Amino acid sequence: MDERKEKRNRRTFLAVLSSTRRPSAMALASAENVSSRGMRLQTDRPWKRDNRLVVETSRGKRSARARVVYCKTLSNTTFAVGLEFLARQ
Repeated sequence: MDERKEKRNRRTFLAVLSSTRRPSAMALASAENVSSRGMRLQTDRPWKRDNRLVVETSRGKRSARARVVYCKTLSNTTFAVGLEFLARQ
């Protein structure tokens, strides 16, 4: 059984992902599993491990910086992306 250090928020909401190196590289995503440390999203664009992203959510005007931990193919057009939030500097 998968033991988590903290509870996950299972509410889904929309997010926009953009690369910190190429801000024009953007994708719309659906967040499906969120904690204070990171989140899992579904999107139509694959992201490479260790890419740095900016995440902007539909739940408020906040944005966060994150690192791609994994990207798994779910179908020909859908990818599951795991993000780890980065500390603000």
